[in-house]
Amino acid sequence: MSKKKKILCIVLSVVLLAAAVTGFAVYYFFKKDFNLEQKSGLSMGSVVTVKLFGDDTFKKLDVTKNGIDNLEKIISRKLETSAVSLLNKNGTVQNAVCAEIIEKCRKISELSGGAFDLTIGPLSSLWNFDEDVQKVPDKDEIQKALALVDYRKVQTDSKSVFLAKGQSVDLGAVGKGAACDAAKTYLEKSGVKGAVVSVGGSILAFGKRNKAGDKWRVAVRHPRKENAYIGVINLSEGFVSTSGDYEKYFEKDGIRYHHILNANTGYPADSGLSSVTVVCGSGLLSDALSTACFILGEEKSKALLDEYSACAVFVDKQLNVSTYGDIDFEKVE
Repeated sequence: MSKKKKILCIVLSVVLLAAAVTGFAVYYFFKKDFNLEQKSGLSMGSVVTVKLFGDDTFKKLDVTKNGIDNLEKIISRKLETSAVSLLNKNGTVQNAVCAEIIEKCRKISELSGGAFDLTIGPLSSLWNFDEDVQKVPDKDEIQKALALVDYRKVQTDSKSVFLAKGQSVDLGAVGKGAACDAAKTYLEKSGVKGAVVSVGGSILAFGKRNKAGDKWRVAVRHPRKENAYIGVINLSEGFVSTSGDYEKYFEKDGIRYHHILNANTGYPADSGLSSVTVVCGSGLLSDALSTACFILGEEKSKALLDEYSACAVFVDKQLNVSTYGDIDFEKVE
């Protein structure tokens, strides 16, 4: 899949998700309910859409988006001056926000038995799904990269992070959810009545979408049909993140190689799933858990979801849909 096509798919996916979330809210806007202001842009390597409901919200759009941009400057390994890039280059960095995020990721790495591992950077670089021309790495190259992947060697304190020699972290699996957390931190102080913030495959539903207090509706994308969804999640508030084998991938000899790598094998995860959508009280956790659950598979994911009081929608390769936890999900037939 070309880079241009990838960007187009991301834009269309976000538009679809935003429409599913806010369709009824726009109706109430025309009924003289909450005012709606919205803005879109690019950050975290994805399309970011901010929709704010309430009075005097226009001037708050930029501040919300800026909060996301500021986080990108800390955790993106694609920005040479970010804290994560400096960490990967020097083996250590002092940044309280970076240290807090990495410690949370390290805990999930532990609870997932290392299937999800924040030090997967050497493998991510080897597979490099962001390139237009992709190939399956040599087995020896994969084994060499795997030798550097070990979350247990990461050390943190309240301000600093330390890596073992040759290690590098990749926070791509949590960045978009963490961006939604950053948006919520601002929105809680802003006086906004309600908001929907989407960053790639992660969404924040905040406050109320209308005076009636109707639930937000978040679409779950169909893994094999572009611009279509397989169901809708209804929720009062919270974070929703999806990980799927359709986001970044290439096919070779009839095999789909996607970007969600199993840190235990060095290859794309093969748990029988096409996508996992997680609902949780934290954006970072919903993002990390959707990745971890995709790698682990449905049955092995349940204990991990329970640990964080999260729930999930699983879609397998045969497009069978199942849910776990207290979740209000409507399947589209």
